[in-house]
Order: sequence, then structure tokens, then C-alpha cells
Amino acid sequence: MKFYKLRAKMIEKGMTQEKLAIALKIAPQTLNAKINGRTQFTLEELLKVTSILGIENPTDIIFTEKFQNEINEVEER
Repeated sequence: MKFYKLRAKMIEKGMTQEKLAIALKIAPQTLNAKINGRTQFTLEELLKVTSILGIENPTDIIFTEKFQNEINEVEER
């Protein structure tokens, strides 16, 4: 899974991969691998990312829009 929404949020907030990697205490190359779907984020990392970028709902950056719509439909039932 590639994190297009995460990239967009980083741009919106003026956050570079290097700055975010430092905040997460991981190497910039490691963060790049995670953003590009070569390795996975840990739950702790995702929670830190959402906090740093001011994202209220982590599912906004984790799931595709189609999958998010399906989740919303189930929650409305």
C-alpha cells in the first residue's frame, strides 16, 4: 500500500520526509520505504504520524477512499 494521502498531508503541513523521519526516530530511507509500501508502519509510528501532522482519523491516510466508504457504510447500519 502506498500512502498518497500521507504524502499530500505532509506537503500541506510543510513536512519533509527527513523532518518526519527525525520526529519518528527512524532513518529517512526507512520512512521512504514505508511511504512507498516496501515495508509497513508500526501502529506506534502511525499514531505518531497522525499526531505530528494533526490528522484526527488515522484511517484517512491508511485506507483508500473506496475502502473508507465501505467502512462508513458498515458503521451507518
